Amino acid sequence: MKDSLQMHSNKDESPGFLRGALMWRGSVTPRIFFSLLLLTCYCALIVALDQYWRPLPHLAVTPFEYTGVVLGLVLVFRTNAGHERWWEARKSWGGIVNQSRNIAIEALSYGDSLNAGPQPLWPKDMVKWTIAFSFAAKESLRNGKNFDELNDVLNEQELDALMSAVHMPLFVAGKIAELLQQARLNLHIDGFIFIGMESQRNLLIDHIGACERILKTPMPLVYAIKARRFILIFLLLLPFSLIETLGFSAVFIFFLVAYPLLSLDRIGIELQSPFATKNLSHLPLDTICESIKLHCLAMLEQSQRS
Repeated sequence: MKDSLQMHSNKDESPGFLRGALMWRGSVTPRIFFSLLLLTCYCALIVALDQYWRPLPHLAVTPFEYTGVVLGLVLVFRTNAGHERWWEARKSWGGIVNQSRNIAIEALSYGDSLNAGPQPLWPKDMVKWTIAFSFAAKESLRNGKNFDELNDVLNEQELDALMSAVHMPLFVAGKIAELLQQARLNLHIDGFIFIGMESQRNLLIDHIGACERILKTPMPLVYAIKARRFILIFLLLLPFSLIETLGFSAVFIFFLVAYPLLSLDRIGIELQSPFATKNLSHLPLDTICESIKLHCLAMLEQSQRS
């Protein structure tokens, strides 16, 4: 398990240039293949009509050179906007990892800082609910309720209560707050430790809120429509500027232009939904949650041995 958790999210990327350039899995090419084929056939039809039927209207290339620059800027803006959403989501999940570790460390280190005697049970409960938060957040963002990974952490009654909650991450955060309040009232921690751990819990809420903002605020539809309409008009008119001098070679040139344009458009779509497993390069939330679980359980085991 440790080896699998140490792998990067793009673990399938080949270090070799040619192999990486020709990879099919993980590429947007399969998702744009039909549109690319249809548009290339359209270009071939235009060339064939011009060559074998009668000459079609020819357009100058110069306007397409200027228009192509503008179109490139539009696509780069959309791709950057999608990447910004993806990266913000990743930073939020990095915060969930950090806060989960902090809560587990503080609970196990300061679990009974005011009293001597046997270790109380609440730090162990704090660790297990801290682990549960990341899985609850993952399932909430994916609109699922698969908690098989928590069968060895929560009992059946706790799992049923979690799955029946209206907002699963808030339910877990409430459990953490209850444990903190009980520890404070039972004098297991002092006010300073309580404030520190409570601030970490609040940050967990902030991070899931940021993820929900990304999830529930898609890219403006009006921008997506205009960008794609611009691409379509550009590609529909482009063959008329190529057929005069290139003949059937225009089909190949058209393909070289259409392929990156359609690819960049699709990449922008894939990046704007970082939590959906059906999207390419979605965040590796399963790996992140397993990492949190592994580290927190390791700290708990080490605390019980010492």
